[in-house]
Amino acid sequence: MKIDRWFYSSAAALFLVAIVVAFHDFILEGRGTGGRVIGPEMFRLDAVHGACVGLWFLLFLVQSLLIASKNRQIHLKLGWAAVAIGLGVAVTGPWVATQSVMVHSPKMPILGMLYSQFLLMMYAEIALFTVFATLGILMRKKPRIHRPVMLMASMSLLPPATTRMPFLGSVFGAVGGARIFGPVFVLGALLLIVRWMMTRSLDRWLAMSYGALVVVLIGATGLARTSAWGALAAVILKR
Repeated sequence: MKIDRWFYSSAAALFLVAIVVAFHDFILEGRGTGGRVIGPEMFRLDAVHGACVGLWFLLFLVQSLLIASKNRQIHLKLGWAAVAIGLGVAVTGPWVATQSVMVHSPKMPILGMLYSQFLLMMYAEIALFTVFATLGILMRKKPRIHRPVMLMASMSLLPPATTRMPFLGSVFGAVGGARIFGPVFVLGALLLIVRWMMTRSLDRWLAMSYGALVVVLIGATGLARTSAWGALAAVILKR
């Protein structure tokens, strides 16, 4: 229990801090990164999505601490909030992503990609979150599955935070797939190694879910640059 308490609670706290640091402009002033002004319609949508994501990370931390303190009954009851919050993230995520591209321009460059290409990155992150969160909720009575997939569900939402941390650009580059997903891939690998060192065994579900995240996001990066996605994005954006 002490191992799980240290591991999951620490990871949850780290994730929450990353979100607060990355989005402090929006949290404190209602502005985008670097003080960018957000239009009223987009602001409302961002606020709803941001609230859902923030509540998800806060709930992940609280739930980890409840298990660590052996408050399993409260953990189970509060777990139903994950259904509502997770649904909010899953619904508002693609909506925010699509509207953001439409409000700006599909051809606007972002991290070395066209915004219409980057749209698939955002879709992939939300899709991974939805799959992992759903599996975690369904497997809530099987801790060896539930815990690692819920961890990975939360990690799926981290790229928007890490791409807003300028200091990471000096390590992973200013543009490209490495800049978008590199920090999350490294963090996931480090968590897997730490988990192995603590338990002296490979957490298979953590390894498999991490592997799935890496494969899907790398695949999405390649697919986003194809003509097939370009055509589909044009239909989605009605352009």
